[in-house]
Amino acid sequence: MTRREFLTDAVLLAGAGLWAAGGRKGIRRMPKTKPDVVIYEGSYPGWPWIATSKDGTLYCVFREGTEHDYSAVGRAMITHSVDRGQTWSKAKIIIDEPDIDDRNVAITVLPGGELLVAYNTYTAQRKSQAVTVRSADKGSTWTKPEPVGDTETRTRAAAVVLSNGDLLLPYYIAPGSGAVSALSRGSRRRWETARVPDTEGFIGDEWDALEVEPGRIVGIIRNSHPFSDGAFWKTESRDGGRTWAVPRPTNLRSERHTSPAQITRHGKRPVVIYSDRRMVSVSAARTSDPEYLRWDDDRKLPCYLYNPDESPILDGSYPCSVHIDAHRRLIVDYDIRPEAKRITGYFVEFPEDWGR
Repeated sequence: MTRREFLTDAVLLAGAGLWAAGGRKGIRRMPKTKPDVVIYEGSYPGWPWIATSKDGTLYCVFREGTEHDYSAVGRAMITHSVDRGQTWSKAKIIIDEPDIDDRNVAITVLPGGELLVAYNTYTAQRKSQAVTVRSADKGSTWTKPEPVGDTETRTRAAAVVLSNGDLLLPYYIAPGSGAVSALSRGSRRRWETARVPDTEGFIGDEWDALEVEPGRIVGIIRNSHPFSDGAFWKTESRDGGRTWAVPRPTNLRSERHTSPAQITRHGKRPVVIYSDRRMVSVSAARTSDPEYLRWDDDRKLPCYLYNPDESPILDGSYPCSVHIDAHRRLIVDYDIRPEAKRITGYFVEFPEDWGR
């Protein structure tokens, strides 16, 4: 990039209010406008999730198909990286049932190293079912799919390993709507389900959850109410996922179109990775609010723009991330354009104090 090009981009982004306190010493910087790595390029890959194993291997899962909606050849895929996300293996199929769209794939590395993948089936009749599969050999082979809860359910985020050893899977009802959780206690594979209440102005949808202290789990939910203003809503459980509080709106918002967020931990601090303008930009936010309702939106960290001129791409904005080192995260997303359809990765520098 020439100095003139850099300054032109700087003026453009500064005028749009997209400069933020970034870098390790608070130096103001621009969000990225190009991915650092292309993890996969195909026909219509989407909805990725990423996780880290104890040995440092990164696993990225996603769905490959032919379009956004039902794809008869939709299949769940996995790839891995042994160099902290710089290069990725050739993607392999996890499952590919004939005439079933195996989609909305998310992965958890269990404490013993076993891989747990959640996804949902999807038929030409728009019928769906949340299921899980496991691998004890780093993704070479997989168990038979096991249904989670009722039919007409779909997945988005990965199962969370709780401090007591239980597994919590946030998922949702569709067709129709409503946020639901499934709890697997200890080493048992039987799932117990609990409904997140709907309330005035809110209907539950895709969501993610984080155990912020032992037994206390916070969920950040996409609102599918027809008059949603794009705000993310928060619920919480104080009993390890057995029951959920009535959701309340946060001050974080996805503009243009709603999309789901990831709530995760960066160092010691919970952060939310989200598309603040769907198909235009992705940002991160932190909070000091013990209720997790008021996030530092005025000091959010712009992570990347899909295009330097802030024009939208055709489809995307399902960001998910993992910790790379004390100051960096790798955010994966899907990026659909006429000229390329990809799963992409961005290495994003986080301010020094965000992890404390």
